[in-house]
Amino acid sequence: MVIHHLQAHPGAAFTATKMSRVIEKSSGAIANALVTLARQGIAEQVSERPRTYRPATPEGNA
Repeated sequence: MVIHHLQAHPGAAFTATKMSRVIEKSSGAIANALVTLARQGIAEQVSERPRTYRPATPEGNA
């Protein structure tokens, strides 16, 4: 669900809380998923406070 939400909004950045309000899942579970997706290169963290993520930009297309 988290990946699908990121893919559906390629130009947007989200906090776990903001995403949880849209997809109606636990913000803690979403935060964990976002960290994992960032480690895998699927998402990237764009700010520390609040922790905000967006879909990763493919290298060479930035």
